[in-house]
Amino acid sequence: MAAADALSPVLITTPRQGHVDVIADAASLRRLVDQIDTHLPVAVDAERAQSYRYSSKAYLIQLRQEGIGTFLLDPVALAGPDQLADLSPLSDALRDCEWVLHAASQDLPCLVEVGMVPRHLFDTELAGRLLGLDRVSLSPMLTTYLGIELAKTHSADDWSRRPLPQSWLTYAALDVDYLLDLRQATVTELAQAGKTGWAEQEFDYVLSRFVTDLSDPTDRWRATKGIGRLRRPRDLAVAQKLWEVRDDLAREIDIAPRLILTDNNLVGAAATFGHMKPAAVHDSIASQPGFTGRLARRQRGRWVSAVDSALEDDASHWPNRPAARNTTPPRLWGRTNPAAAGRWALARAAVIEMAEAHNLPVENLATVATLSEVMWPDDGDFSESGLREAFARAHARPWQIELIAPAIGKALAGK
Repeated sequence: MAAADALSPVLITTPRQGHVDVIADAASLRRLVDQIDTHLPVAVDAERAQSYRYSSKAYLIQLRQEGIGTFLLDPVALAGPDQLADLSPLSDALRDCEWVLHAASQDLPCLVEVGMVPRHLFDTELAGRLLGLDRVSLSPMLTTYLGIELAKTHSADDWSRRPLPQSWLTYAALDVDYLLDLRQATVTELAQAGKTGWAEQEFDYVLSRFVTDLSDPTDRWRATKGIGRLRRPRDLAVAQKLWEVRDDLAREIDIAPRLILTDNNLVGAAATFGHMKPAAVHDSIASQPGFTGRLARRQRGRWVSAVDSALEDDASHWPNRPAARNTTPPRLWGRTNPAAAGRWALARAAVIEMAEAHNLPVENLATVATLSEVMWPDDGDFSESGLREAFARAHARPWQIELIAPAIGKALAGK
């Protein structure tokens, strides 16, 4: 690993090129497209406002390529009648370039939304994880490899604000200013560690999840935090209707859903209303946590109507709890499936040992969810070949399977 982390980092407060242009009109965008070198890597980043807005769209996009420097794109100024910018011409110019992002999974969806679709990816955060770094945020990695520290002050600000202050634009430019240098440093170390192929498989997997497979699940309401506390279909029906009202309101006024009603209050209300008769909801909603603010009061009829429709619906239309998939934490398996608990203990120990031997975070070798999926079924094939097939079905990458299937197979065979 680079020795830069042994030195006091140099604080960087301004972009290397000084002033950074903001692309805010079609003519400027065309000029940028004409400058792109189609063979060089390009650093890409995006700023969103999910803590403030319903939309997860990009409110600023940063690009840097050697030879042309850093540019900031304003998708708000470039937006069409549908309120989205069309940056597909820029994406086309970059189609053969390697796109360098840090924590790519966070930004890829909002980039794809405006037509920026990479074909080749390098994720510096993922590279850091594969190299066994304790801290993989951008600034610590820049300190480790380049001996610099970024002035980071605006990561949690509302990027939908206009005009954007100059200090924010400076912050945004710094996010890509040294990203290509960091890529080169991690490329070298991945090669030295024999992990280049692993990284390529991980980058392809990220592309497949966040670019290729962009299906919109119809049961997004089931991702509500705490929804597992609701056991009865009636309560789940109420939760679904409350979620739909909250989502519609959030979209209409472009505000983060949690600022309208928190997940905890939504689930609590569903548990309460699920035990009521429809006629009682109207009188009780005013005292329910989360429904006492001005917006909630103004929309009270909408909430009540939604809950009433759920309670009055035919029970056959109520949603059921998700079936089949085991969600019990492995630490509790001993109560319900002692055999699976025994397999889990041996498999987890084997994975931890393998991760330590290869200087990897355990979760980047085999997540708890993946290992649980393979170890739970009593009728599973736990031979090495059976494990290889099971981990492949669970979307483990070939490099992971090559390390853990033999190790777990051996551990289970010797139990």
